Amino acid sequence: MNLHMKKNLLKQLKYAPKIWSTVLYFIIVAIGMILFAARSLESLRFDFLLQLFPNYHQHISNFSITLLLVLVSGYTTTLENKSLKRTYITASILIAINVVYELYLPFINTRDIMDAYYGISGAVLPFLYLLPYQHFGIMHNPMYENNKSSEIEVI
Repeated sequence: MNLHMKKNLLKQLKYAPKIWSTVLYFIIVAIGMILFAARSLESLRFDFLLQLFPNYHQHISNFSITLLLVLVSGYTTTLENKSLKRTYITASILIAINVVYELYLPFINTRDIMDAYYGISGAVLPFLYLLPYQHFGIMHNPMYENNKSSEIEVI
């Protein structure tokens, strides 16, 4: 993708993220990925989490996958319209899928309510970041094409 195409993509976003919110977003993504990897790599497991939740690594994939899906959904849709409505819908659908999958599909999966609880928490926790991000972590995009005057640029 060349620079001209990137600039055109930026012109379509009504809002732009502030630097602090983007850095925090990538930190949360990294934590979610580390937690996911920790289910199979013992060296990545956190001792304080093992003390609080001794078997968390057995259920963490539901948490991590759901967290990342809701986080990405919220981050991107907020840049389009400063609304989390679609993200609430996404989180609700993921919660429903988690519960149905963990409780009612035993032929594909072992029934495990703890997996469902981890998935539910993975859908809810991203909003601790997304709500402040929605109000304080974005700004009007100066490159947004509707922000420009009706003057025609001469190249």
